[in-house]
Amino acid sequence: MAWLAVTALLLTATRSIAGVSKEAIASVSCETCEMAVEEAYNYARDNKVKEEDDLADLVDSLCSVKKKVGRWVSKLDIIQETPGEPLTLDKQELIGFCKSECTIISRACQNSLRGQEETLVSLLSSGSSPKKMKGKICKKACSKKRPKMTGWKDEPFQPRDQKEVETEDMMAKMKAETGMGMKMYKREDLMGMSEGDMETMAAREAFAHERQAARMAEKEL
Repeated sequence: MAWLAVTALLLTATRSIAGVSKEAIASVSCETCEMAVEEAYNYARDNKVKEEDDLADLVDSLCSVKKKVGRWVSKLDIIQETPGEPLTLDKQELIGFCKSECTIISRACQNSLRGQEETLVSLLSSGSSPKKMKGKICKKACSKKRPKMTGWKDEPFQPRDQKEVETEDMMAKMKAETGMGMKMYKREDLMGMSEGDMETMAAREAFAHERQAARMAEKEL
């Protein structure tokens, strides 16, 4: 019987992590889709992304907060203006930590764009307006009735340290340009390290960089 209890716990955990809340996802799908299309248009325009392959990469990463193009997801806060009513999105100025609400928005983004990635790439490539793209891409997501949400528990929006975000961008750019990456450590982690720990960490990072540089040199030969 013990395995039954373990299975039940695993199923519960799976529903809370993988399933999140289907009703919550459906409640914000239309609004998320329209925001995603707007973000794709703005990102392509501001970064002069025009080649089809580059636009395809943009669309593939659009719903991922781990990618710069998908970071807009972590600026959104889910709110419920009236208890029991559908959920809405509120865009914040700063990037926040990605917790359960962020995961809901990311899933809503993925669901609303699924199967329409090539169409979105084509529309971006042809220079279509955001209004036209929203009407085409989000038609299905916005045609569904938004479910009402009872018992919704709000998750306070928590902004991240923006300097940390800038450092992540700098490291990602360096890795893209050189092929060498660095592990990022939080300030609290460094404060808790002894002098010996920091020396070991520095030596490990230096060795990793040397090994990566050697591999790149071998490829060039």
